Amino acid sequence: MSLNRYAKQRDVNEPEIIQALEAAGAFVVQLDKPLDLLVGYGRAWWLLECKQPKGKLTPAQDEFFEAWSKHGACGVATVVRSASEALAVIGCESRGVEVGPRVMSSPWLDGTGGGQ
Repeated sequence: MSLNRYAKQRDVNEPEIIQALEAAGAFVVQLDKPLDLLVGYGRAWWLLECKQPKGKLTPAQDEFFEAWSKHGACGVATVVRSASEALAVIGCESRGVEVGPRVMSSPWLDGTGGGQ
């Protein structure tokens, strides 16, 4: 039994999302509040909340997103429900990263950079 009976339960899809982001070259930090992940990639930062396909935001998360929008915060804070959504958010969904059992290929992975 855990000493902290109120420990945050992570979404089961979060490790796959983190693995895909890191495989794409993103810097990922797991957070507890207000959202799950701080992701840095290509000189930009995102706050991502990982949710299952039918998962709902907590009241505190709803308040955070409302405040984020109200104050015109710089950057993106959003909900992702899969590794492919997370990759799309940071703009590297087509850069050839392994996502679960699938592998998307790219000339950038083999070092040619798309050139011949």
